[in-house]
Amino acid sequence: MLIGGFVLDIAVPATVTWRPKSKVLASEKPLEISFSDGWKDRSLVDTVITVDPYETYDYWFVDKPIIFEVAKNFVINGTAANATEQSFGRLFNFYVFDNINFDLWKTGSPYTSYYEAEGTVSVNFNFSIATKDAVPDTFYFVVKEYVLGVKPVVLVTSTISWTSIYDYSDYFAEYVAPTIEESKDFVLWGNASEVAGKKFNFYILDADNYRNWKGGETYTSYFEKKNITLTSFSIPLTKEQAASTIYFVAENPLLDTNETVKLSATTEWNEKATTAANALGIVLGTIVAFLGLTLIIIAGVAALVFKPKAPAPTPQLHN
Repeated sequence: MLIGGFVLDIAVPATVTWRPKSKVLASEKPLEISFSDGWKDRSLVDTVITVDPYETYDYWFVDKPIIFEVAKNFVINGTAANATEQSFGRLFNFYVFDNINFDLWKTGSPYTSYYEAEGTVSVNFNFSIATKDAVPDTFYFVVKEYVLGVKPVVLVTSTISWTSIYDYSDYFAEYVAPTIEESKDFVLWGNASEVAGKKFNFYILDADNYRNWKGGETYTSYFEKKNITLTSFSIPLTKEQAASTIYFVAENPLLDTNETVKLSATTEWNEKATTAANALGIVLGTIVAFLGLTLIIIAGVAALVFKPKAPAPTPQLHN
């Protein structure tokens, strides 16, 4: 029984159980946001492009303006139209490129343009570039003859506009579960709403992508909604994501009013609990071992008490 008790202590299989845990990251946390100072713009080009007699096209290139502030949502718009009475009615092709695609177009290779129109006498063009790092260093405005030998003379004007992203408020939460290696099923959930029902943009980001977003660069978000008055979220996270800094960002897209967004957020997960079956096995094994040890002691005492006495020696006779 003693040996059996020891075997029972170690042989009973453990049954793992998981206990739900949670951590409140924000509870009605107010994010105060001032209004944007509006769009800013710069002129890109205002010039006449003339296709020379011995060429089929001509172009004008311009570097992007120096933008000191953090910015995004770039919009390029403008016009291209016949510039003189002599050129009135002449058809032309019109393109806007970056430097790489301009070189591809010149060699007849596959290319991508920001804008193009063929066989026109005038155009109004408009296109968008989302982030500051995606704006090319140089824009090329190209005019090409549409009818062989008919040389267009075209006035091209264009501006670039953007908005700053100083009009936002952020809140970051850094939480590491004490036993994160023994945890699973992480979920981040909560809600955000503007107190007066005004429109706002809302983002949830990790630290690297928050820096990219703030710098007007390409980013990836855990969650993103724009032009909303309220929203809710429920996002599964990996262990690494749950253990890292999470940024909650509210952005004001309005131009004439301040905003207050209230944020609530909670992280939930399952944490490995004590293995109850193994504890029960230890208790049972201990009882069996104790009984075995008790029987050994009782048997030893009985052996001593009931041990047969040795026979008395036979007396010897002497002459």
